[in-house]
Amino acid sequence: MQHNIDTGIPQEFYRWPSVTQAAKNAIDIRYRLMDYLYTSFHQAQLDGTPVLRPLWYAFPKDAATFAIDTQFLFGPSVLVSPVIEENSTSVDVYYPNQLFYDFHTLEPSRGAGATTLSNVNFTTIPVSIMGGAVLPLRAASAMTTTALRATDFELVVAPALDGTAKGALYLDDGVSIEQKSTTNVSFTYKAGKLTVKGSFGHATGVNVARVRFANAKSAPRQVRLNGKAVDKSKVAFDAETGVVDVSLGIPFKSSFVLELV
Repeated sequence: MQHNIDTGIPQEFYRWPSVTQAAKNAIDIRYRLMDYLYTSFHQAQLDGTPVLRPLWYAFPKDAATFAIDTQFLFGPSVLVSPVIEENSTSVDVYYPNQLFYDFHTLEPSRGAGATTLSNVNFTTIPVSIMGGAVLPLRAASAMTTTALRATDFELVVAPALDGTAKGALYLDDGVSIEQKSTTNVSFTYKAGKLTVKGSFGHATGVNVARVRFANAKSAPRQVRLNGKAVDKSKVAFDAETGVVDVSLGIPFKSSFVLELV
């Protein structure tokens, strides 16, 4: 809604290119995270675990987090550090003693219990993945939730300092109040092995297009899917960011194990 008089200039946000781009960037993240957020809301419905969490919720022994009210966790693993000062292109971000990964590049940063200055532009919200997470993302954004449900998944493995990670995914039809069938999946990662296990009562109808392993020190000698070698043409390693990408394209309808060796 615009709040200007009939003789004033139009105020719709999309008339400013920078505001349009900022909205597109935020909406893109939101849609790719939709299933992760839906899972967080489902968990909140089950046991009251908050969806939006202060830093101290995840780091109760870090007294420096107690007074921080300008950063928050969206679900268990996504850290949002918004710029809250007008016309600012930087923000002070506190990283507890853990690994954190840039949401877009998956480049890792070692939190040391200190505040660092993060430079940002006007169209970006600083978003990080907390180490120890396996995030079920959609491989691409969409214009509607209906279109999103037809989009393949992409799993992001972001290990903690101890090299492990875990996550969860809950799916249903997204419409019915009483669900006839649901899908509940757990993700665990340890020692180079990602285990995807669960019940697949609700048919996803899509594939796991890709799995991304962050903070890899080198390219794996081999990648195995359920014990069988994955073709080397489907494996890529970015030495600059330390990310191993494995293209799978397998139906997301049953458990599987993916191992880097």
